Amino acid sequence: MLPVALTDMTFPQERRATCLNCPRARFEGWRPDYRCCTYHPRVPNFLLGLGLSHPASEKIVRRLVADGFIIPEGMLSSPSQWAHYLSDTGEDRFGRSERVLCPFLEQKSGLCNLYAFRNSVCSTFFCLHDHGDKGDKFWSSLQTLAQQVEMAIGQWALNELGFDVKACMKRMNSLAGKVEKVSDPGTGAWTPYALKVIWGNFYGRELELLQGCADLVRKNRDRLWEIANTIDILEPNKLDRAAVKVVPRKYRSEIDAEYFETGETSPPRDIWRGFKALHKNLWTLPAGSLALSPRARILPNPQDDEQGKAFSDCSHVVEFRTRRNARDYEWREYLHADKAVALLWFTRRRKVNEALLGHLSTMTNQHASQFLSEWMGKKVLVRSLL
Repeated sequence: MLPVALTDMTFPQERRATCLNCPRARFEGWRPDYRCCTYHPRVPNFLLGLGLSHPASEKIVRRLVADGFIIPEGMLSSPSQWAHYLSDTGEDRFGRSERVLCPFLEQKSGLCNLYAFRNSVCSTFFCLHDHGDKGDKFWSSLQTLAQQVEMAIGQWALNELGFDVKACMKRMNSLAGKVEKVSDPGTGAWTPYALKVIWGNFYGRELELLQGCADLVRKNRDRLWEIANTIDILEPNKLDRAAVKVVPRKYRSEIDAEYFETGETSPPRDIWRGFKALHKNLWTLPAGSLALSPRARILPNPQDDEQGKAFSDCSHVVEFRTRRNARDYEWREYLHADKAVALLWFTRRRKVNEALLGHLSTMTNQHASQFLSEWMGKKVLVRSLL
């Protein structure tokens, strides 16, 4: 769905985000079975339609349709599901939730039954980033880009199949005055009353419409980026604003201010330009010199706690302090000896030149620009003006 140029870009490897050996589950109390999948994914109609072609996901998609969790655009959170999610975030239950669980995850194996057709969020989320904040911004931008394309393609496909998206948005907005009747507060499913309104003449033909969207995407797979940039995405703003009434007051502070913004969405090509700038920033090395941040400490791994013992093959740990000379640290990461020695080399200011890059490549057995950009992204290495 995205520009061909994306395939030529270098992406962070995100080596620390080891999903099936989840670091958050091991050390921070997340559920080892669901991990970050304590989340209701927004899955567009055509991806659900593609899921109907695979035995594992087909059963789940059919069940979700039968149970009232699917609307024409796909699997989108109902007002009650949104309230469940906000209550989880308000109580710091993400990764620990008993209620907000992805229906596509196979609990016993920890594998996703919709993996080949997973959405933009699931494709771009990492709980830890090799490049720190820079990496987080990079993936967030890619997520926004892909999500806009998904929404545009989903609405295009509906219109192509004779489903009037504009009329559907009006019908959804008509539910704003009866928002308490739109979704089940227990299960989170859309109510039969709401589904009949939203699906209109296609009520009872849901699987047919999902399959039709998938078939259109297959036939036009080489034109999807072009198509996405011609679509004005429509949203049921009145219903969205009314959904706040379903959220308990104590959790309304969890609502992002952007949620209330209305107006035209940016075309994907505009988001693409911003994404390319973030990609360039991710890998560009500065002119001048670098040094170890005064907030960073490179220490021997004492192996005096569970995490240190789990990384017993790592000789050192980098601790990034909350401020210079502070005792507390914001985060820490365990290192093999070659990486630790390379970082300690920057205890003295080092000029970025060919000699430095060649030395680092030999020292770390890693491309020097990648090594430097990662530790600059985490602010362990900083520009030195002295």
